[in-house]
Amino acid sequence: MIDTTTATASATATVCESMALYGTAPERGELDSRVVWDEDDAIDALSEAIRVIVDGVTVDGTQMADEREPLMWGFVNMLHSQVARLDRAVDRITPEMRDLETAQDGSEVKAWELQTLTDRAQNLGDRRDAFEKMRDIAADAYRAETGDTWRPRHGSHTSRTGTLTSAAIDARDFRRARKDRETQAHLPDGTLVAITGGKTVSDADAVWSTLDRAREKYGDMVLVHGGGPGVEKIAASWAEARGVNQVVCRPDWSAHGKAAPFRRNDELLNLLPKGVIAFPGSGITGNLVDKAKRLGIPVMVVMPS
Repeated sequence: MIDTTTATASATATVCESMALYGTAPERGELDSRVVWDEDDAIDALSEAIRVIVDGVTVDGTQMADEREPLMWGFVNMLHSQVARLDRAVDRITPEMRDLETAQDGSEVKAWELQTLTDRAQNLGDRRDAFEKMRDIAADAYRAETGDTWRPRHGSHTSRTGTLTSAAIDARDFRRARKDRETQAHLPDGTLVAITGGKTVSDADAVWSTLDRAREKYGDMVLVHGGGPGVEKIAASWAEARGVNQVVCRPDWSAHGKAAPFRRNDELLNLLPKGVIAFPGSGITGNLVDKAKRLGIPVMVVMPS
């Protein structure tokens, strides 16, 4: 007699058992019924990863502690890159969805194609939002550990999921949004108020108190600055703490070389801010102030005591 209890299972049975145990991804053209993520477990894992970086890798009292800030910046940027990648993936699908909507002829085939593509776009968008939530949590941890607000080196730092204290919009994105009604959701509503100043700050409280007074005057204030160190860095931290949206005009060194800060001044003023708050600074600060006055933009010069 043959002992059937020890017989080898068929390949089909093995595959089905693996699918039952570990799950399976849908085939191309199938709807995806899987949940996007286990939010609680993912955030717990993210918090543990941040703890390992802070307490395990970059321990205070060691040389590795000097690497904490760049390491944490890179960790946040990794999550930010996933958000950007998924955004691009949805952007690539959108034109095809529009074409399929136009091509609908009542047939089940066309309807199914549109449904599966819409499902795909929705799933990618949900994944994007999940990574954005994780990025924002990691950005908060970056600020807590370093005292600085996390910003990408290029582009904007916005949050559709609403967990960011304030949005930081790159000036080029801001100008594009003004011209494109389809992207108005990315355009901060409010009164633009610019701030400029040098790298050395003798009284950080003066920056905060001056901006607080400006916000009292303009309750819908949007802060415009150059994204640099010193006064602008303090102003960015103020905006983050106060929940004020920001438009950041960074110099484009690769395109303009040594003239980049002066071209940046032109781009900032092209946004036509309601006024400019100027703290002591270099000739670049003076250049912005002079150009603002020539354009008739009010300038408030602040001289900290």
